[in-house]
Amino acid sequence: MGLKGEGLRERYVLMNNERMEALHLYIDEAGNFDFGANGTAWIILTCVHVPWDCQRIARLAQLKHDLLHEGLGLEYFHASEDNQRVRQRFLEAIRGILPQGAVKARIVLKSAVAEGLRHPEKFYPAFVGPLVERHTQQHSGNVYIFSDALPVNKKRRGLEKAVANKLSAGAKEGMSYTFLHHASKSNFDLQIADYCCWAIWRALTKGDRSALEVLGDSVEMLG
Repeated sequence: MGLKGEGLRERYVLMNNERMEALHLYIDEAGNFDFGANGTAWIILTCVHVPWDCQRIARLAQLKHDLLHEGLGLEYFHASEDNQRVRQRFLEAIRGILPQGAVKARIVLKSAVAEGLRHPEKFYPAFVGPLVERHTQQHSGNVYIFSDALPVNKKRRGLEKAVANKLSAGAKEGMSYTFLHHASKSNFDLQIADYCCWAIWRALTKGDRSALEVLGDSVEMLG
């Protein structure tokens, strides 16, 4: 028998609260996975908690609309491709979205990584796993972990293993997690994670901290 009246409303409120309390994490990286002479010296790993708030989507959709009417028809936001004007406005738009410590980040000097860890299925559990764990250690509900749609199967398995190892080991009663690989072009929150990662990369490689300073205390660097 279906629910009616108050029962239906109570169920809706409960389901909505569960959605609001779920933890949404977005993983991104800068640099490449080449440990040879042609690879980048560093790899930056980030795990970003974007709180669920419909206004964040409205704010970025409005920015795309405004840019369109200014003559710039962007398909999506991408920090390394966007011009300085777009970057500044995107960062200003997300400034109030991310709470303190929302961006957990790790800068890895690749030459210092042990040979045994230079494989996706070993590297990501060692370096991404702790970033995920920092977000989830006080959480007992649903966890959704997003990454860009990765073309390399070994890399995808490494990320999934990192999450599975950490969350399974320290999972509280009632915690569940789901790993999702989405095209960043279709996901504003993955674009937010991309900008956060780029801001750290820009500060490290170019000495330009302006983007990182806009993000302020939302960025927490882990050793």
